[in-house]
Amino acid sequence: MADDFLSARLEHAFDIRVDFGADRMLSQAMSGGGRHGYTPPHGGTITGPRLNGKVVPHSGGDFAIMRDDGVLELNTHYMLQADDGTMIYIHGTGYLISGGGGENDQGLEQPAYFKFTPQFRVEHGVHDWMMRTVFVAAGERRRDPDHSLFRYYAVV
Repeated sequence: MADDFLSARLEHAFDIRVDFGADRMLSQAMSGGGRHGYTPPHGGTITGPRLNGKVVPHSGGDFAIMRDDGVLELNTHYMLQADDGTMIYIHGTGYLISGGGGENDQGLEQPAYFKFTPQFRVEHGVHDWMMRTVFVAAGERRRDPDHSLFRYYAVV
């Protein structure tokens, strides 16, 4: 019985494609070391078994810190819109470690590690399950056009 209580599994909830443009602020030096940057989403799509919709363009951004050890600390804030019109705020934190992840099907070198934990804020209704579910996500970089793909898993 205790094993059942302590067990968990991951369930694919949805995927998000986030499109980016050239309007990035990168490599701003910070006092004490490291750099910070900002990249706004230009749009994107949400598809999956539990959520479909779009990324709201210019509704926030990816605020990143490149540490001196080469680890990129991710801190994302932006808005999503479900197909039914519901607005959903996403805030995610995690890490991206460059290189060593092989190449994707476009021949683009992938990060060795690109994982984060998102949290969502949404009004009461059909999507409020997102505010009482723990999620983990993994990312992959793409180009032509510049975008990232993220797969979101609910911990159930």
